[in-house]
Amino acid sequence: MKRKFLILFVFLLPVLSCYREEPSVAHLTVQLRLDEAPVAVDLTQLEVRLQNKGADFSYTEHPDASGKVQFDVQPGKYDVVASAWFKSTRIAVNGASEEFLLSAEGLWDAHGEFRAPLLEIPLHVAVPNPLIIREVYFHGCTTLEGANYTKDTYVELYNNAGPGGQTVYLDSLCLATVFPYNSTTGNNAWTGRDTIPIAQMYWMFPGEGHSYPLAPGESAVVACVAAVDHSGRATSALALNRAHFGCWSELLPRHEIAAGVIPMVLNMTGQGNQWAVSVHSPAFVIFRPSMGVAAYQAQGAVWENYEPGKSSGSKYWHIDKNWILDGVECVDSPSSAIKRLPGTIDASYVWMRSGHYSGKCVTRKLDFTEDGINVFQDTNNSDADFIPDSNPSPRLKP
Repeated sequence: MKRKFLILFVFLLPVLSCYREEPSVAHLTVQLRLDEAPVAVDLTQLEVRLQNKGADFSYTEHPDASGKVQFDVQPGKYDVVASAWFKSTRIAVNGASEEFLLSAEGLWDAHGEFRAPLLEIPLHVAVPNPLIIREVYFHGCTTLEGANYTKDTYVELYNNAGPGGQTVYLDSLCLATVFPYNSTTGNNAWTGRDTIPIAQMYWMFPGEGHSYPLAPGESAVVACVAAVDHSGRATSALALNRAHFGCWSELLPRHEIAAGVIPMVLNMTGQGNQWAVSVHSPAFVIFRPSMGVAAYQAQGAVWENYEPGKSSGSKYWHIDKNWILDGVECVDSPSSAIKRLPGTIDASYVWMRSGHYSGKCVTRKLDFTEDGINVFQDTNNSDADFIPDSNPSPRLKP
């Protein structure tokens, strides 16, 4: 009797499987929109990446000549990044969406509104900027005794104009990290706005206008916490006593500076007593207020605001996105990353695979060398422009 039942069950198994519920499929149409460009742009050359925010995988397609692309994927939370670098004209084309939830029935946008599964993404055309962030070291390392160590953080700026390009003057240029400190803090309340909150404080290069020139091919290394020789303290052995500039103020007890390193000018915008650079996922920007730093600082009523939707708690100083010369977002994983910089500054983010305190950094890819001067890749897309998990190689003073 048991044998007959087993035979009947095996016979019915293929029939029963026909009644299993098939996994749902979500359909999404992305329409790229390019309103104007200095040269003709072939939209079919853009890479459109649909990133799943719940796992470390993505879907990539190329649009048709009209800029339309269709995705058929599993439901989930996503964002979209579209980008291309046209080497012959040296322009970058980028666009990005806010996060959204995609289902078989439609999508819920970042504001919680349900609508048809169609995203229209405006594209931004960027010409190369002479001043770029070439390298960021933030992941930390360990002390010689094995403890976690983060005081050797630095940022390197570089004049990427190439042979015959313009000299850049660092005077009154500003360096900051943006808020939220980490990319894994849930939602970004400032998403989609024209101003970006900066974290706690920002640092200004000193000078009277032409005091600190940076010629094409030259670097300026900024030690973010301790502009000292770390070789006797930490496994990174970074000689940041040879940094060009140091973020130092007597108001910040953790900060140190060696003789010969030029102090940056501290502009306090929060209540903290240290410049907190995330070891997980910082977003750095270099910017210059259009009205000048002194006038900007005098307009607290305009530029200092609560988080959107709140009327109490912490206030944050903001910068206009159009003041930003360059920016880079660093994340631990794209699956949990929120965007803090607009797509016009950085269409994506550079993803560190190494663990915290690994002594690794992010460094920009070399595009070409001409007349002995390096020109680095600058497509306004950190995922394409930077090499994660690199060994630190700051171009320090001799």
